[in-house]
Amino acid sequence: MSCNSPQSYLNKAVDVMMENSINKNSIDWVKFKSDVFKRGKDAKNIQETYPAIRFALKQLGDHHSRFWEPGELGRLLSEDQPVPEIKSEWIIGNIGYIQIPGFMGIDSRAQKFAQQIQDKIKELDKNNIQFWIVDLTNNNGGTIMPMLLGIGPLLGEGVAGFLVNSENIYSKWAYSNGIAVHDDSTYQMKLANPYRLRNEIKKLAVIISRKTGSGGEALAVPFKGTKNSCFIGQPTSGASSGTLVYELSDGAVILFANSNFADRNKNIYGIPIQPDITVPFMDEKKSMDKVNTYNGADNHYGNSQLPDVTKKTFRVNSFADRTKEINEAFLCRAKKTAVEWIYKGEKKQGLEPK
Repeated sequence: MSCNSPQSYLNKAVDVMMENSINKNSIDWVKFKSDVFKRGKDAKNIQETYPAIRFALKQLGDHHSRFWEPGELGRLLSEDQPVPEIKSEWIIGNIGYIQIPGFMGIDSRAQKFAQQIQDKIKELDKNNIQFWIVDLTNNNGGTIMPMLLGIGPLLGEGVAGFLVNSENIYSKWAYSNGIAVHDDSTYQMKLANPYRLRNEIKKLAVIISRKTGSGGEALAVPFKGTKNSCFIGQPTSGASSGTLVYELSDGAVILFANSNFADRNKNIYGIPIQPDITVPFMDEKKSMDKVNTYNGADNHYGNSQLPDVTKKTFRVNSFADRTKEINEAFLCRAKKTAVEWIYKGEKKQGLEPK
């Protein structure tokens, strides 16, 4: 069998999964291979094996697997891609709010992203910040090291968490003086002029949602178990796992979980991260039913028959509009809850924000 044949190509992809999957010890590989090869047996070229590979990745059951055809991942990592904006806000008193979006990139873009996060932290800290809110609601993942490096001043020095493989071997990731490192020296990033906070953090709230996934969860986990921290919002997506990226012979790329995240206290995840304080999140489908109901009422009765508050709340043009509205409303509630948690008890201790 030629090493470039479709069958050899599919065999190689499956072999990599068997050797490295986080779930390799619980998968029935005989059945797995039989099901996968059955779907790829008629492939006449490498491209025709792609559906079988996608099927195989799904059967791994890690909720984190991806397949990119040749060139797709390269375009995502291209230096031509814009660097996401970091939003920040000085909230009344001594509270700093920073939103970290998902990011995928390497080299100069990764450095720029990490530097932009620390610059925002530095800018906020001019206001004598003592309390922080880290918003990860829309962080659906990407490249973890620049995120970790950027948020380092809020994480503090030392071990931030671990990756745990199928053999229960722990490899740490850490931040120290502008250097983010995985497993001591395997991979690291650094900033030339890292920022240090002016004050010790008195309280830190992390806002999470079901959109927080993968790298977003990797960024959330290091705050678990830290002093005076609280998670607010909704459970995360459950892709809290490290991944292996493997390039196949034609340039296609497979990605799947080969480890689970663990916090600094060695609590293992690989499942959704739960909030300490839950904030309700309206279901989009139910919301859209309301949109359709009220739009129908408009058509039948006319706008004048609807209460003003109803028209304001539900008169939207599309499912996308309503989803955006729901997300914004959820974030407002979560931020309000975070501020209330931060202020709770401060006056009794004489620590109320000045």
